[in-house]
Amino acid sequence: MLDKLRPFAYWPAILWGIVLAILMLLPQDAFPESKLLSYDKLAHITVFAIFSILVLIGYQLKGKLSQQRTKHRNYTLTICLVYGIILESLQQFVPGRMSDVYDLLANFTGALLGVIVFNIFIKNKLAIHKLIL
Repeated sequence: MLDKLRPFAYWPAILWGIVLAILMLLPQDAFPESKLLSYDKLAHITVFAIFSILVLIGYQLKGKLSQQRTKHRNYTLTICLVYGIILESLQQFVPGRMSDVYDLLANFTGALLGVIVFNIFIKNKLAIHKLIL
């Protein structure tokens, strides 16, 4: 079953990255008023935790994670950090948005949280592929 998924291993992370870009680059007034969206930093932490988990699941489905686990965790954090910097930088050009170093910190915190959660699943021998299938 995993062999069939390998060509598509990174698609969930790529699609989630596209969703992140769309949401983070929409004008601020495009969001409806909501108590959930008023917790801006919590939202950043959550979406980047999901993003890092999806990247790590991609590595696992490709069979790369078992070989050099630390290296791929560092790659994942780097990918999330660079992507967060790019999105925060692009927000300067969107009406009603601005770059915020605290948002960037929340993005990285979320990515780190996602790596930690993923590691807990791996250490406890919980099958990630069974969770997503």
